[in-house]
Amino acid sequence: FVGLFLTDFEAKYSRFNPNSIISTVNRTKQFAQPDRTTIELLTLGQQLYLDTDGVFNILVGEHLNARGYDAEYSFTPKEPPKTLPSPLESLSIMHDRITITAGQLDLGGYGKGFLIDRLTDYLRGLGFRYFLINGGGDMYATSDHGEPITIYLEHPSLPGTYITETTLKDQGFAASSTHKRRWKVSGQEYSHIVDTTAKKAVSTSDEFGLYTKAPTAATADAWATTLLISNPQAHQAALSKANVAFARFNSTTSTLQKSPEF
Repeated sequence: FVGLFLTDFEAKYSRFNPNSIISTVNRTKQFAQPDRTTIELLTLGQQLYLDTDGVFNILVGEHLNARGYDAEYSFTPKEPPKTLPSPLESLSIMHDRITITAGQLDLGGYGKGFLIDRLTDYLRGLGFRYFLINGGGDMYATSDHGEPITIYLEHPSLPGTYITETTLKDQGFAASSTHKRRWKVSGQEYSHIVDTTAKKAVSTSDEFGLYTKAPTAATADAWATTLLISNPQAHQAALSKANVAFARFNSTTSTLQKSPEF
């Protein structure tokens, strides 16, 4: 069942699948009769935009396509859009129809975390109390018979090298950096991270690795991206409200900044 669940989710929500709901919305600007999961997923994307003061934006698909991170993985950049629309203004989510008036959807910043949370609910519904779901950079852990589970944080640019350790107990975890997916064209480096604070598609600094813990994997996932491209000090109130803890590693200076709760 889990395998089918994962396959179905990717088929519905991947920007790289031309027949997905996301690709359909991006191409036709609408989708009729969305199911409850689709509405919940996109509504969460709008809420994350609010929670992060506009830094986390699910309408970055056009910018990613422009830098070559498209369905064909062409890695051939072209002129990016000049604006980055607001998902509160350009995305309408109704019970019978989803419409979009500007930009394109990309759920890569929190979709995997959302899926992990759905699997968590499913396993708990079956009566499982102790488990860890590892989605490759995104996780959710309950506990080891009531005790926190220790995990190790990998260096963003040195695979197999760990920076420090932390524990998870009924928490989601996510890691983000520009080291994993980047490419160079005509001397210019690009990555899959869109710097929304600059209001245009530019590469972020590749010096940092960002690691987050939160009550859900989707929350951890979205904040890992957010804090990679914006200063954590600008989000202190929101981080506290969402119970998000973080660690930020500078691979150039080998320094680790982390919140007390991490």
